[in-house]
Amino acid sequence: GNHTQIELLALPELHPPTVTHQGDTIQPDDFNPRCDAIPIANLLATNYNWLNQAVDATPYRIANILREWASHYHDGLRVLRRVDNQNPVGFYALYPTQRESEIRFFSPPSQGLHLSQVSTVDPFKMAIPGDRECRSVFVRSFVIDPVYRDRYQAAFVQDAQVVLANMQQEFPNLMDMYTLIIHPSYAKLAQMLGFQATGTDPKLPLQWMYQAVDRFLALDVKQALAQPLMNSQTPANQHQ
Repeated sequence: GNHTQIELLALPELHPPTVTHQGDTIQPDDFNPRCDAIPIANLLATNYNWLNQAVDATPYRIANILREWASHYHDGLRVLRRVDNQNPVGFYALYPTQRESEIRFFSPPSQGLHLSQVSTVDPFKMAIPGDRECRSVFVRSFVIDPVYRDRYQAAFVQDAQVVLANMQQEFPNLMDMYTLIIHPSYAKLAQMLGFQATGTDPKLPLQWMYQAVDRFLALDVKQALAQPLMNSQTPANQHQ
């Protein structure tokens, strides 16, 4: 829709060392559950309406889930933020998973949906820092507003590498990384980043993909994303 942009000029020494694009300054930042939950919930909702048209799958419900996640483990939630107005234009969630929930990664993908399904029970239990039994991290969301996607996708993935490396300090036995693909174009991004398909769904166009944490951390993201894939398109969204 139409929007009005107001640009506030700061003193030179206050400008952060980030890249400008179309008059905007964008940088990765921590997810703020007080300010970011509603806009991010709306961003996610607009991207998966095609999968679930249920009335209860609303931004309000998604915002509550995001705030609940943040209350238990905030460090795995990050946004891509415009500096001029502080609005988030991208989001990802790295979700440390309890050992007892690992079996879900080997079940039909539709059983792993939560954000995009009307369900009161999360099929995955979150591990808490210091849990030496935690071996898996679930990429439960990765989405960037299409206006900023091409320019900032690599930087946002690199930010995820930094966050994941820090998570290893809190979860010393973290070794497996899973994501649930609900959009074909995101599968291409995951393939570029070394993820492999491990399971499909018999009823819905969904699939699990896997990558070892150590290999993801060692990846040269810019080089990986520069390698063309046959019939590749710009990744759209991933959120579960």
